Amino acid sequence: MRFIWTSALKDLRILRRDPFSVATWVGIPLCIGLLIQLVFGGGGARPQGLLLVADQDRSMASTLLTSSFSHPPLDKIFTVETVDPRAGRARIDRGDGSALVVIPKGLQDAILNNRPYHLQLVANAAQSILPKIVEEVLRGAVDGGFSLNLSPPLIQLETTVRNNRRNMGTADLFFPNMIFMGLLLMANGLSKDIWKECTHGTLRRLLMSPSSLAAFLTGRLAMVAMAYSAFAIAAVAAARYLAGVHVSNMAAAAAWAAVAGTVFYLFLLPLAVSSAGQRGADVRGNLLIFPLAMLGGCFFPFEVMPEWLARIGRLTPNGMAVVQFRDLLAGSVSPVHLAAVLAGLCTFGLLAFLLTLRRLRRGFLQ
Repeated sequence: MRFIWTSALKDLRILRRDPFSVATWVGIPLCIGLLIQLVFGGGGARPQGLLLVADQDRSMASTLLTSSFSHPPLDKIFTVETVDPRAGRARIDRGDGSALVVIPKGLQDAILNNRPYHLQLVANAAQSILPKIVEEVLRGAVDGGFSLNLSPPLIQLETTVRNNRRNMGTADLFFPNMIFMGLLLMANGLSKDIWKECTHGTLRRLLMSPSSLAAFLTGRLAMVAMAYSAFAIAAVAAARYLAGVHVSNMAAAAAWAAVAGTVFYLFLLPLAVSSAGQRGADVRGNLLIFPLAMLGGCFFPFEVMPEWLARIGRLTPNGMAVVQFRDLLAGSVSPVHLAAVLAGLCTFGLLAFLLTLRRLRRGFLQ
């Protein structure tokens, strides 16, 4: 345990002697975020609409009711996705969707037999325009074609607004993503530093000492976690007090960012030690992190991406972490979902740690 702590302190001193690299990792995403804020201003962004439909009636009437969203001009605004009612409400609570339309069983029967019927609309409070469009289209359908056979009209539209998060401006959309871009850049820079230990002969001397490679790697991981903790605290504080981003729980958001950054480092470490040298590790890392940043919501927020692309991006490691981070900022995180994502990230991080250790023992120093 003493060796782990000594190794971590040694790595922290080395990192302190290279402030330019740290400033680069932190400065690039913050400069990008500042430029975006200056270009687009503080007004709200206009995301593409996602309409969730829970059709429990599965009749010709229910199909006709939602068919307007599949034809011009609404098909250019909304992507329609069929979901289970419970899953749909959970997604709206997470901010994943503009509105949820629940069509209970009995719509067609109510029309044919002149019976009362209640149609349910769950609106996302974080979006002001798109849910209102959905409501007006449905009211037009209910008050028009679907009420012609009912005298008086018996189909009612019940609208519920889910206050999952406040209306988001440019800072709310982009600054959390820029923080995670900084985490990825730090991971790439820190992971290739393992080659300095090899070049300077540190690892060869370690093999002839009583200490183990596992303890050395654990000490380095402790240093990375401490560096990420400092960065995360500063980044979340800057987002709240300088950029005006809504932060519901600073401690939880900073802790999540630190954990995610440490796992990102572990992801890139096997790639670094399997390269032919430090330059090769740098090239491989860049080839991986920049596509991940673009796809996984670290550069473009999921709200402004096409829904099919955003759906893929949310499955990437950084995409899953970004979604949970933004939910922590907004105060709408699901503890069960957060725990599941954390368990998955930690599992892959442990596998990456073991792969790195195997490479260090069997071929890295040859």
